[in-house]
Amino acid sequence: MSTINSVIDKIAILAEQSGYIGCLEYWSVCGGYNPDYPPRLSVEQIQELTQNYPFHLPLELCELYQRGNSCLPIGVNPNKNWDSFDSYFPFEFPLEDDEVFFSLGEAINIYRSIASWLKKDEHKLQLSINTNNSQQKILASLLNSNNFSSRLFPISSTENGLYVVVGNEKQQETSPILFLWEDLVISMECPSLTCMMLGMAEVMERKMQSPKPNGYEIEAIWHKYAVAKSSNP
Repeated sequence: MSTINSVIDKIAILAEQSGYIGCLEYWSVCGGYNPDYPPRLSVEQIQELTQNYPFHLPLELCELYQRGNSCLPIGVNPNKNWDSFDSYFPFEFPLEDDEVFFSLGEAINIYRSIASWLKKDEHKLQLSINTNNSQQKILASLLNSNNFSSRLFPISSTENGLYVVVGNEKQQETSPILFLWEDLVISMECPSLTCMMLGMAEVMERKMQSPKPNGYEIEAIWHKYAVAKSSNP
């Protein structure tokens, strides 16, 4: 079993122990529920949706979509009805309560809408000044690589921009999670999706303990895994 699947199992067990409620009602209220669109995807469905995307998505992201398509499982019982949204809870970033992970179909549509804009303005992309030297080297290497803008794939958004991963001609195990600010500044948010999920699992585990953690404790846990950031690039 891959690392990300092991972490998703841990998150699923913690969600069940914490009494998480399935997100069918959540999806209905938010207008995102589509009975014809599954809460998890098969390899074949992922391949069909991404057939026109010009690069391979990182393996860890594809494995995540197979476990939860913008949501995460509650429990690991193989006999559970995994075709029902009632078996899942919304995938939200620990420090971004109002943002959720894109479904693959939604991410593809957003990619299509921004691809031409990014290609036209690729020369304007620049690195955030609020990164350390090692992060600067990674970002500079990515920025100077071939077809960088067309390899950016959105996974979530905020009012300031998009969280993205980086596709590759040869499928990679992982990708750093970057943030693309509205003014075309790129910053690094987390070394990988797997690393981000590890942070999410620890936050969930800590919330089950007594006394309950405050916001500063949650942020400290999260920043053990995520790259430190400021409010502006």
